[in-house]
Amino acid sequence: MVQVQVPEGVAPGGMSGTTVQIAVPAGAGPGTVLEVADPGAVVPEAAVVGISATGTMSQVSGMHALGPQHMPPGFDMLGSTYGVLAKPLAPGESFQSEPGAMTFMSNDVKMSAKFGGFFGTVSTAVSGEALAKVTYTNEGSDVGYVGMTSNQPFSMVIPVQMGAVNGGVLNVKRGAYMAGTPDVTAKAKLLPARDCAACCCGGMPPIIQEISGAPTGAAFLAAAGTIVAKSLQPGEAIVVDSDVIVGFEKDVQFEVKQVGSCMTCCLGGEGCYNTVLTGPGTVYLQSISIDKLMAQLVTVQQESDSGDGGGGGPVDAQRIDR
Repeated sequence: MVQVQVPEGVAPGGMSGTTVQIAVPAGAGPGTVLEVADPGAVVPEAAVVGISATGTMSQVSGMHALGPQHMPPGFDMLGSTYGVLAKPLAPGESFQSEPGAMTFMSNDVKMSAKFGGFFGTVSTAVSGEALAKVTYTNEGSDVGYVGMTSNQPFSMVIPVQMGAVNGGVLNVKRGAYMAGTPDVTAKAKLLPARDCAACCCGGMPPIIQEISGAPTGAAFLAAAGTIVAKSLQPGEAIVVDSDVIVGFEKDVQFEVKQVGSCMTCCLGGEGCYNTVLTGPGTVYLQSISIDKLMAQLVTVQQESDSGDGGGGGPVDAQRIDR
């Protein structure tokens, strides 16, 4: 910022100076000091990041909480956890999402469900997404808007600027994709496991999602609870519960290892194998697994059904829309 002093003889509304011209506001008489933007200052470009980790960092594990996310230009986030993503739409502009994501939209925005061709539809269905994508197009003459949120309960919306993702590709769990610009695609991909054992016993389905797009594209993922990130150096490995994996960059290797003794396999609560992710690359994990949540709800419902019929139990877990 620079300060400019209003000179003698300049009335409100008049222009002053030859190097810096400003409009003198009403009530600013001679001698008034005005603070305006420095015309010679260099305006830094906005940082472009794949997924921004803005929260606290663990000094013990090196895990970094994502925290409140910086939306790409042209997007707003209403709220943080369980937030609503809002995007303005210029006349004729389109945006796409999964079915059921729309929360509100302006009157001139029209929504339409479209298939991505035979192979695209099959790939989408196999990857865990709906058969069709919903496209929102502003057919009016004024700027419109659309707001959407995830179908997954307790979720956080994670923006991904594809231009900053390693190789423009991000591997994510099935159903993680929520919305994106028209130049972003979500398709089926074989789990990039190191061997057959990792593919069959790693906990994740053998088919996952691959998010890719143009450098200018933006994708939005949904994950539940607290989301943490860990940047792995080449050869660095981390053991994780496969249910908490949200995604990992394309160079990260996916494999498994046995949890230990037979008693540990049976009573440890993690099954027979743990997932091992090896760098280089960044991995993203969530604190709430919807699969585990649904399993707990089913258990509670079964216990309630076998009780005295007093009611008050949760709704059928099968009604939860992932």
